[in-house]
Amino acid sequence: MAHDKPVNPATFRQALGQFPTGVTVVTAHSGDHLVGMTANSFSSVSLDPPLVLWSAAKSSPSHDPFVTADAFAIHFLGADHGDLAMRFGRSRSDKFADIAHAPGITGAPLIEGLAPIFECRTWARYPGGDHTILVGEVVRFVARNHDPLVFHSGQLRRIDQGQRPAPALASDSFARNYLPYLLARASFNVSGAFHARLKQWDLSVPEWRVLACLSDVEGLSVGELAAMALMKQPGLTKVLDRMESDGLLKRRNTSRDRRRVTLHLTAKGRARVKPVQKAALEHEASVLSRFSEDERATIKYALDLLIDSDAAKQTTD
Repeated sequence: MAHDKPVNPATFRQALGQFPTGVTVVTAHSGDHLVGMTANSFSSVSLDPPLVLWSAAKSSPSHDPFVTADAFAIHFLGADHGDLAMRFGRSRSDKFADIAHAPGITGAPLIEGLAPIFECRTWARYPGGDHTILVGEVVRFVARNHDPLVFHSGQLRRIDQGQRPAPALASDSFARNYLPYLLARASFNVSGAFHARLKQWDLSVPEWRVLACLSDVEGLSVGELAAMALMKQPGLTKVLDRMESDGLLKRRNTSRDRRRVTLHLTAKGRARVKPVQKAALEHEASVLSRFSEDERATIKYALDLLIDSDAAKQTTD
């Protein structure tokens, strides 16, 4: 008897991503500390009693505190709250730093300036595969009309009222033929969806570039890494400080020149980047699936020629 082919998690995630959802930040008071998490799994359940639900990933450090909490607060995010979504979407201990908040009637922290907000007492907890489904009974809410932040195709988006579709461009138009514009547009289209997924590995885009570069070439200097990772040295130094503090990489002085510092991934850094590289290759395969094998080879060959010729020009200037 033939068996159904197992569902591929990566392609399943991409298919689910075609359903646009709102974005929320859920908060709770657990023991002697506060927890917060970005979630797009919010859904209404019942009007009488007033019930809502959301799902917490078991892989999240905040999972257990939320599951054991007696109450939580759900904040709907507006179109201008993308930074807040990214902050609470990462694993960090200082999510509430410099953010005005106060306990609500359940004890869960309410972030000032946000609405709608639903204050809930935990009504039920259900197992849901790699998530736990948390149902809350709404005991108080703050209502307000707003322009929502939306999650679709792996990206945070906004709904622009009255937005007109982009006009069709003639084949001989400047934008359709100007190479720098085409490269920038292609880079945005290819990278945007995957970059939005990096938060699931607790990585920013600069950190991902650093890990990807150092996984291929050990012992780069800061200047060499800056050129390879497409970053400015001052900004890169701050990223490296944070990553070294997190144990993802280490700096070493060379034996011949103590002033020269080289960069190396730690075992923790290699473990962190490995699943991200796998997901990146799956994303690339999905993007290029519309092209033939010859077209894929041509795209990469042309880009390699541009990169190599530009590098050669810089060394001779």
